[in-house]
Amino acid sequence: MPTVRNRPFPPGACLRFFLVYAALYVPYSIITPYFQQMLAMLRFSNAQIGYIQGALELMAVLSPVLWGVLTDRLGSSRGVLALTVALCLPSFLLFPLCGGGTVAAVCAALLFGLFFKPSIPLTDGMTFRYINQAGGNYGAVRIGGTSGYLVFIALFDVVFTLAGGVTVAGIAWLFAAAVAVQLASLLIVPTTPGAAAPETPETPTAGVGWRAFAGRLFLTVVAVAFLGRVAMMSYYSFFSRYLSEAYGIERVGWIWALGSICEVPLVYNSRRIMGRIGVKGLLTLGMLGIVVRLAGFGLRGGLWLVLLMQPLHMFTFGAYHCSTLEYVARLFPARLQGSAQGVFSAVTIGLGGLIGSAAGGVVIDHFGYRALYVGYSLVALAGLLLCLVALPNVNEENERSRA
Repeated sequence: MPTVRNRPFPPGACLRFFLVYAALYVPYSIITPYFQQMLAMLRFSNAQIGYIQGALELMAVLSPVLWGVLTDRLGSSRGVLALTVALCLPSFLLFPLCGGGTVAAVCAALLFGLFFKPSIPLTDGMTFRYINQAGGNYGAVRIGGTSGYLVFIALFDVVFTLAGGVTVAGIAWLFAAAVAVQLASLLIVPTTPGAAAPETPETPTAGVGWRAFAGRLFLTVVAVAFLGRVAMMSYYSFFSRYLSEAYGIERVGWIWALGSICEVPLVYNSRRIMGRIGVKGLLTLGMLGIVVRLAGFGLRGGLWLVLLMQPLHMFTFGAYHCSTLEYVARLFPARLQGSAQGVFSAVTIGLGGLIGSAAGGVVIDHFGYRALYVGYSLVALAGLLLCLVALPNVNEENERSRA
């Protein structure tokens, strides 16, 4: 008998969530490729940029849990999300006022991260809460995020070209516009039709709730995802600087976009793929992609090799992201999706990002980019081995839970 989660979205809900995810990633169309550039224009060194990025990731440890638990307690996903989105803009505008000081910039990053970092886990928690109660396919709406990211990264690149180049003021204005787009999208978030559906036996921890946080499966998934995130911070925190310093490329948006384009088919078909090879199989592909991609960057074979590695984003983000979220979504009932996604995000994206960013800046300053990417590919290799050896497939775990 099909579970609620395997049903399609109710009429109209898929399009609405698609647009919500499209708007969610509009601010990232500025922050991901140009935040590093902005910090460099504000005369921060690579080591300082690493500390600032690390401070952002520290708040990714704390803020998703704080806002996720608050969301579950209040039962208001949209209201809490709107509050965090609105407050991230004034905190972002503090960076140009820091005068190049490390302490001031780190404090600004902590405040900015408090409001900016929970937006993705809060949106994912809101979406999976809806899917667990009304049905739907996460991959079908998550490609809205990629679509929004690609459209606006291209648009912002055109704006910078017409304006004569990338400037701090230009980044600030475009980020403000992006925040306005995301806030407007929250007006169309669908509400769950009817009463909440009961938990199903196919959910391994249905009726268990909070005890799942200490379960072997959850802790193993967290450990694998943590190592993958640490490794990928060499990309997320330093790739723009790498392109600038190694290849002299300043307008880097098109190279970031190349990777994102390639993730679309896999994310859209992620549920079908997991049905064939299992959730563990998809996560294995994700971790393997991270190992190969970062090792390729470390070879320094020229810009052609960098471009050749970019399509692996379909695995390093698409496979990794969809499989880990699917594990978490299956482990927890709808009422705890905000907390579950928040805790998972805090440990993997937050703590993993903090360690990856802070250590990465130091590695670059002392040993260079080649050491960064080769070393971090070995971190991902450790996560891949842990995935293969210690992580059961979620379907296998379901069978064990019924035995």
